[in-house]
Amino acid sequence: MKTNLQFRLLLALLLTSLTAPLMAQDIKNALFRIAPAEYATMAEKSMNLLAAANFDAWGAMLADNVEFDFPDGDQNTRTKLKGKAAVIAWWKKYRTMPAVKSMTMSEFNNMPIEVTGDAKGGATKGIYVISYFTNTQIINGKPLGIRMNFSTHFNANKKIDRYTSYYDRTLLVKALGRNVLEEGKAKK
Repeated sequence: MKTNLQFRLLLALLLTSLTAPLMAQDIKNALFRIAPAEYATMAEKSMNLLAAANFDAWGAMLADNVEFDFPDGDQNTRTKLKGKAAVIAWWKKYRTMPAVKSMTMSEFNNMPIEVTGDAKGGATKGIYVISYFTNTQIINGKPLGIRMNFSTHFNANKKIDRYTSYYDRTLLVKALGRNVLEEGKAKK
């Protein structure tokens, strides 16, 4: 259900931007308002640090209780990493896979919003950045570009406490020759 709220918020922002050239202060919604642009900058920086495998700098941006949700199911079945140590360990393992030579993020479209009302589906109040970007990875010597949507939530201390990702994993699984998320679930 949280993903439903995030989709609605993204859709509302897109529709609002297409209907008329309004100023941010002109947009009225009981559930959200435009958040400061600095959050978009921080969200994009965090993704670029992850892509560069700069885990120390990336980890400094994460809250200790950060959660990372992958797009392999619905809110109840998707793979979820909980806690800074688990999130960083998973990404370190992924980035050291022999098949994955590099990763870059580009073509960012970031929409910072602050959820102020009681949203449905358990979404917490606070600042989110909804990002649409390209993740290009060199896998087994070949470039693979995937358009991705991420929702990045910040806590009151401006630390990231949740990433929720949305993208089609089909080409990634095919390029890797394995489904790393299913392998992780099988080990549990």
